[in-house]
Amino acid sequence: MSVLRGYQRGWLRGDLLAGVTVAAYLVPQVMAYAEVAGLAPIAGLWAAVAPLIAYAFLGSSRQLSVGPESSTALMTAAAVIVLVAGDRQNYANTAAALALAVGAICLICWVARLGFLANLLSHPVLIGYMAGIAGLMIVSQLGKVTGISMEGDSVLSELRFFVAHLGQVHLPTLLVAVATFALLVAFQRFLPRWPGPLMAMVLAAVAVAVFDLNQMGVKTVGTVPRGLPPASIPDFSTIDLSTLVPAALGVTIVAYTDNVVTARAFATRRREVIDARQEFLALGAANLGAGLFSGFPVSSSGSRTVIGDAVGSRTQLYSLVTAVIVLLTMLFLGPALSTFPLAALGALVVFAAIRLIDFP
Repeated sequence: MSVLRGYQRGWLRGDLLAGVTVAAYLVPQVMAYAEVAGLAPIAGLWAAVAPLIAYAFLGSSRQLSVGPESSTALMTAAAVIVLVAGDRQNYANTAAALALAVGAICLICWVARLGFLANLLSHPVLIGYMAGIAGLMIVSQLGKVTGISMEGDSVLSELRFFVAHLGQVHLPTLLVAVATFALLVAFQRFLPRWPGPLMAMVLAAVAVAVFDLNQMGVKTVGTVPRGLPPASIPDFSTIDLSTLVPAALGVTIVAYTDNVVTARAFATRRREVIDARQEFLALGAANLGAGLFSGFPVSSSGSRTVIGDAVGSRTQLYSLVTAVIVLLTMLFLGPALSTFPLAALGALVVFAAIRLIDFP
């Protein structure tokens, strides 16, 4: 709030561009995370809006992008399967209840002033963590930028699979990715003040339409579901709390650690300070919002944070812009985002990831 009250006009351009660019990446990503969590794709959009808004006003990081994320999505799937015991009709309700439980635990930790635990993280840990994020992000995009249907349950197994199936590279997809990456490098080098990432994405979408690349097998974001999230309190009467609380505690530990480490890594680069205790409050509010709007537990997204930072985000206003665009997408803008090629999105992530590594 203090940052927004002292907002400078020079920050607006970067925040607006970051908000639009992150939204273009967020929509297909959170839909995929919802499926990972065992939910309908639109649940990913429902779980994104309230956390973005909550963190913008309560978080202590100017760069962090909060919302559905791969680790918490996987943990949600593992926990809810046990909690519902085969009752698929109660699955979505249980996932939302898990998010509320995570939010409640975070608020308890905030009241108990347990933020000091984050002080055990050293600067070399942050440097290594960011390099690790970069590596994971690049590996996660290999399938998108090459058209190979990736398989594997770990980074090493995915890399082995990729090397063994190089002969399956889809040339049109690879060309779109390489062209997009080249555009991003050119914009950064020669036109740094231009909205390079957004223009590269738009040009990639135009190229797909003009050259009819869909017919050649170049995949796009595709259909974006519509509909505003229903607001309701999950029914806890059908859930075993003795199983729910330990599961929520595990998700909380992973989500909070990810939040603080990512936030501090970016803050260090800009000589800013993260309030570890405040992060408990912000993460708690974000998960309460996700649970009340039929979502599932959320944390921070390293890839979306990187993209926002690369485009020029200066404050959490960019998260508010992203939230507005997600809402508009659920109402009107789905057809526009559906034309973005996945290869171009993958190239943008790889470009942003390389910038994360502190080589010196």
